[in-house]
Amino acid sequence: MLKDHQRVHPKFKLNGASLKELAFTLKNKNSLIENKSLASFLFDWLNDNDQITLKTSGTTGNPKKIKVNKNAMILSAQSTGKYFNIVAGDKALLCLPIEFIAGKMMIVRAIVLGLDLHITSPSRSPINELTQDFDFVAMTPIQLRETINYIHKIKCLLIGGSPVGKNLREKILNKTSGVFETYGMTETLSHVAVKNLSAGEESFKAVFGITFKDNMGCLEIIAPFISKLPIKTNDKVELISNTRFKWIGRNSLIINSGGIKFNPEKIERKLDDLYDQSFIISGLPDEILGEKIVIVFEEKIPLNAELSFKKLNKYEKPKEIFLLQSFIRNNGKIERRDVRARLLSKKNGS
Repeated sequence: MLKDHQRVHPKFKLNGASLKELAFTLKNKNSLIENKSLASFLFDWLNDNDQITLKTSGTTGNPKKIKVNKNAMILSAQSTGKYFNIVAGDKALLCLPIEFIAGKMMIVRAIVLGLDLHITSPSRSPINELTQDFDFVAMTPIQLRETINYIHKIKCLLIGGSPVGKNLREKILNKTSGVFETYGMTETLSHVAVKNLSAGEESFKAVFGITFKDNMGCLEIIAPFISKLPIKTNDKVELISNTRFKWIGRNSLIINSGGIKFNPEKIERKLDDLYDQSFIISGLPDEILGEKIVIVFEEKIPLNAELSFKKLNKYEKPKEIFLLQSFIRNNGKIERRDVRARLLSKKNGS
């Protein structure tokens, strides 16, 4: 007898192939890394085990492997379908890495809801060359930035992995697509709250069955279908109600400079409408301050870099500017630990 996770919606399609046909084909195409990842997940999903192993990105602590119930993933997929009115036969696009929860959940949603799922290799501009329109797509902010002039092809677009900057948010207001910034993590099986960017919303709203609590200034998630215990996070928030909050930043990233504590993501939000390229605020050891605030750009340093610091108070202003040709990203998030390690290596001359 089939288990719930082994039941495939009759309208489900994956690049036009049945699930079993595609999984068998991909398993034998050893040269295609993404296809091997897809095949591996499909087999893991269809086997008799009630749980599946996922790799976290470190949002609630150090990156680790966790086991989750497949039925919880099914309930999460159904919740997404209900919230965004996604129905059987809708055309969806997977343009995220399958190794992480956002990519995996796109496949699960397609299987559970009966979506016509198309897969393209993850890239900065996944839809620019595609001729089809899509009902449902999930992207990262960097993909949104590179495809902003093409999102009219998408009916419902979810953005996750890292915050959407002010500059992008303003551009979205002029678009007809329903664009939603999502909040979630591997431990919550993708998003548990969304913010309608097309409508200019400033706070996150819980999806069905989710509530929130304040735990010493950090968000605590109550999700009975995922976990019997509250899910604790390192995210500082302004709790508006038990179903709404404004995100401030991650508590674990605090920079202590001269005895004053700074949240780098709060500083970044003051600057994010001034730069077209990616950047982060970080902290480096300093003999006088303990830690000094620095800014790190990806690809190039903008001409107006220092002038833009006028938007910051005197304590927030970066003491040094750095350039890295590329940032390492994990599930859409810039690996801040890697950036800091590379900066320290540069300063030490190694």
